[in-house]
Amino acid sequence: MAYTRARLTPSTAIFIIVFTIMLLFPKFEDPDFYWHLKTGELIVTTEQLPWHDVFTYTNSGHSWVLSEWLSQGIFYLLYQQAGLTGVAAITALVYALCWFITYKTCQEQLKDEGKAILVVMLFCATMGAIAPRPHIFTFLFFAILLHQLFMFKYRASDRSLIFIPPMMAIWANAHGGFFIGLVLLAVFLVAEWSHHLLVDNVGRIETRRLKKLSLIAIAGFLATAINPHGWQYWLYPYHAIVSSGDTQFISEWQSPSFHKPFFQYFLVVVFLFFINMIYARRKPDLTELGVSLVFIGGAFFSVRNIPLAALVMAPFFSIFCQDLSLARIFKQPDYTPKSGFSAFAHRIMTAGNKQVGGSAPLANWLLLIASLFSILLLYPSRKEHNSMAVSRILPVAATDFVIKHNISGNMFNTYHYGGYLIYRLYPRQRVFIYGRTDIYPKPFITEYREMYRGGSNWKQYFYKHNIDYVLCENLSPLRQLLLNNGDFKLVFDDGKHSVLLKDTAKYQQLIKQYAPGLNSTHDMGSIALSSSNESEG
Repeated sequence: MAYTRARLTPSTAIFIIVFTIMLLFPKFEDPDFYWHLKTGELIVTTEQLPWHDVFTYTNSGHSWVLSEWLSQGIFYLLYQQAGLTGVAAITALVYALCWFITYKTCQEQLKDEGKAILVVMLFCATMGAIAPRPHIFTFLFFAILLHQLFMFKYRASDRSLIFIPPMMAIWANAHGGFFIGLVLLAVFLVAEWSHHLLVDNVGRIETRRLKKLSLIAIAGFLATAINPHGWQYWLYPYHAIVSSGDTQFISEWQSPSFHKPFFQYFLVVVFLFFINMIYARRKPDLTELGVSLVFIGGAFFSVRNIPLAALVMAPFFSIFCQDLSLARIFKQPDYTPKSGFSAFAHRIMTAGNKQVGGSAPLANWLLLIASLFSILLLYPSRKEHNSMAVSRILPVAATDFVIKHNISGNMFNTYHYGGYLIYRLYPRQRVFIYGRTDIYPKPFITEYREMYRGGSNWKQYFYKHNIDYVLCENLSPLRQLLLNNGDFKLVFDDGKHSVLLKDTAKYQQLIKQYAPGLNSTHDMGSIALSSSNESEG
């Protein structure tokens, strides 16, 4: 009987499982994804790039940087063909590829599939799930570039270096994180040239090869100027991160809070990384130490950099853990059972080897099938949970209400709702603010914070913008202030999100229809709270 050879290694099986998990459980509750998708729609449908802000009425016409136009276009094209499933698929594929490439980098150092898988699993967990946003391409290109540099340093392979400049050009148009690649190249080259300056012969790369890499790095830097803005794009990372002042406003730019289990795990992994490096047979050279410290330091500075640190630590960890004897865990037994169930199982495994393809035992296929079956069993309940998460975090029902009743005017919205509202309401309705705060002047951000938090000047700023209605979460301080002030009436409240209309003639019909019941409940709550405070006093 002839059998088709279908080789399945554990690494391939894990790649398929990771891809499936990420595909079935996407993070569509991330509001920034939606304005990226809408921008992609504009690019594809108009066949031109939007050079200024079109989504807000408060900042309309303000020029912006097209830092992600390529990935936004890709997202929308996939959405056009396959809906949100298409977007989930590209996100899952990129995520899985990041770690498959990292696995290959680790395997090149360890020469041991089992150890490489364990190392990748250890560090993959620190990356967590990623949202379907353009930054996924930065993770992918970063993993590829790191692999190229490892092959150059540890395998003396220069063949793939020629692909660095075109990759940097694509990266610069896919996401503004391209400068991370330039940082990696710069740190790597400075450290390697330092070997020559310090007359350090240990692991020193030939001058000829270093000159070649230096020229390619310069070419890669120049290639990033191939973008809609040319060389001026090089200033974008500074303006977006430092000059705009919005990093304190966005949670993913904050330092990790080590009170949370996820960040505690990251801390443990960093500790293991340095313990492994300290007690290894040889000490790290300047490149290994320098690159590791730069990206681990970046992770402590900002949560957003943790995935980059994980991608860096995994291959360097592999270099220094080569003495670990874990391969025996993955070895097949070297004996042949004579009788009983063990003998039967052994014959099945042996037959699997012959039929499925050499070194890949039938167990790999059984494990893959069992894992995928388990994931599919969980999918219906998790899908419902994901839908509930989106509705809980984003104002789905509140936006439905606005659309149903054709509410229009100057809207004030919570910052992190802006992206989703753009997706649902644009072009009929523009928003007050959304996730791309680098396009706003600093005074505007100050005004928004003052309004949202109910600061001493909130009325001055709020009425300055002629707000007609408000869509915010129920815990917003501004919501309470407006209801107490009496100028706005509550017309929608689903327990999480609210819609408030200004008490003017154009909204009277809706106010009469929905406000009496909702506002009476609010008034009773306010009276009860006031009575409670008086009794305590």
